[in-house]
Amino acid sequence: MQERTTAALDETQLLHSPSQINGYSEPRSFALADLGTSALGDREEWKLACRIVASRGFRKSDLLQRFLLEICELSLTGRTAQISEQHIGVRIFGRSEGYDPGEDNIVRSYARMLRRRLDVYFTNEGAHEQLRLTVPRGAYIPAFCTAPGVKKPAVVAVPISIDPPLTNATATIAAGETLPVSFQRWRWAAGGALAGIFALLLVLVGARVIEQFRNASAAHALWTQLFEKDRTTLIVPADSGLGIVENLTRTQPTANDYTNGTYFAGLRAPDGIDADNFNDLRRQHYTSTVDLGISAALERLPELDEGRPEIRFARDVAVEEIRNANVILLGSAHSNPWVTLFEPRLNFQFVYTPEVDHSYILNRHPQSGEPAMYANGTANGRAPTFGTVAYLPDAGGAAHVLIVEGLNMAATQAAANILFNSSEIQPALRAAAAPGGRLRAFELLVETTSVNASAPTAHIIATRVYPET
Repeated sequence: MQERTTAALDETQLLHSPSQINGYSEPRSFALADLGTSALGDREEWKLACRIVASRGFRKSDLLQRFLLEICELSLTGRTAQISEQHIGVRIFGRSEGYDPGEDNIVRSYARMLRRRLDVYFTNEGAHEQLRLTVPRGAYIPAFCTAPGVKKPAVVAVPISIDPPLTNATATIAAGETLPVSFQRWRWAAGGALAGIFALLLVLVGARVIEQFRNASAAHALWTQLFEKDRTTLIVPADSGLGIVENLTRTQPTANDYTNGTYFAGLRAPDGIDADNFNDLRRQHYTSTVDLGISAALERLPELDEGRPEIRFARDVAVEEIRNANVILLGSAHSNPWVTLFEPRLNFQFVYTPEVDHSYILNRHPQSGEPAMYANGTANGRAPTFGTVAYLPDAGGAAHVLIVEGLNMAATQAAANILFNSSEIQPALRAAAAPGGRLRAFELLVETTSVNASAPTAHIIATRVYPET
């Protein structure tokens, strides 16, 4: 069944944040044309920061621009002690003075996005820059360094690496500062080797980032509808603990029993199952590594910048949120009961059986040459399996719903892979295109071969596109 292999989640990192990338206010504003008039206007580091925020990757995201300029200004004016997650959350994202960063990870989410955009800038528009700007992980203090091959010395702010970080601190090496001759020789030799390695890594990492962005935007028309500026988008990974409990107890809850807690409250450990371990499944938040990977891929989408996404564990979602938000549901009803709310609109429906790997997909209205059901293959090692992608516009009032599910982890992975594969998804999106750039409701049936619970390839074998209502 779906998500048999589970990974325990750090709730403060991913799934248990009540507010993530939404609810910010506009605490300050700036005009790019006025940045050169700052007291830092003559500093090369500040000029670089201004060029970066005016680049293609930053100009459409006011929050990323503010984030980068805030930390650069504080660093270049010697106020690195003020650079903290708390400060950034209040100053840039409008959080209250006493908010808890452990419960609201908006700064960390945008920091990851900021680092990726910097990589893309220096691979493309900023490839000619003599200075490089990074934001090392573990803190939010910017670091400036000369590009590989540039001989002219520059003032360089070097972050002191402390793991775990105890303080925010930098060490500054001024241009022309003399060092012992023995140290200089070592530095020149090491610097030459490191410059070569850095240049090679920059090419490799840059190529990978570009390819990720190219693939991630394959379903651009879909993502722009799901990630809207004025509406929250809930990304809801599967509840893998629920799936295991269902297999052990041979029961399946309704969405209502799942959300109000009555399903778990009434369960007892079956005979032969340790009660403490069973209760752990009932209480803890577990999801699959596949769903974590899908969530990370969604987070890399450039369309996400203007949206208001939140990653929420299935047990923490309320009915009112499903009605008012755009929603991306990962996993079948077996491990994500929210799917049951939309099943009456779907042609390809998952039928649960308590025996592992014996559930199947029902084809309610087979077309010519299609079977009435799709079940997992039985071959050892390599076996066919199936997943689906369903897009339902206006499913929750004016909101949109995307469902990615599979008969097992490999099938769920395969269904998600289709969304990031341009050659596979583009024909389906063209078939679903409606006037005005909208998409009609559609379903895709995906086949893959499960090899040790992974999906090496995936293909669409059936498509349904529904007329607008």
